[in-house]
Amino acid sequence: MLSKISTCFLFFLIMLFINPINAQNKKSEWTIGLSLASAKYTDNQGKVLGGSFVNQSPRINISKYLFKNFTADVGFSTAIFDTQKYTTFDGVLRYDFGTSIDNAVPYILIGGSFISAVKTTPTLNLGAGNTFWIKENYGINVQVIYKYSEDRFESQYSHFYPTIGLVYSFKPRNLNPRLWHMNN
Repeated sequence: MLSKISTCFLFFLIMLFINPINAQNKKSEWTIGLSLASAKYTDNQGKVLGGSFVNQSPRINISKYLFKNFTADVGFSTAIFDTQKYTTFDGVLRYDFGTSIDNAVPYILIGGSFISAVKTTPTLNLGAGNTFWIKENYGINVQVIYKYSEDRFESQYSHFYPTIGLVYSFKPRNLNPRLWHMNN
């Protein structure tokens, strides 16, 4: 189990430092987020697991704008002050419909997670979210992910994973873009 966590941490570091030369490119956007999160199971699943909600705080994620409306995002969170064990390492690809320069940036996502609870279990993630930029460097992000777990993994059920938190952009955003800025 420790080797799986080490592997996920190594993946997290690789994603953090991938393409450091391109990080200075005008179109490359790096953000970091700090969120509240919760795993939400059905009531029947909650009876088996010891509760329908597993609260997590904080959830830490790092995102990098890649190209043509696609952003890579990696995240980590663990249950703190909860009776249930739940640690998740997430990696997703987000698509923002060409709105990445706007003040409200809705997106859809697809990816995967490794959830360490009773056993370590992989999940397929599908979801949607929105980042509301309120200052040049700060935004509020809301997101809902459905984490699908195959029936063969008896240690984990499919569940919803909502988050809400703050996002910091390392490159200040222009909250009132001008026509000449949109062409760059």
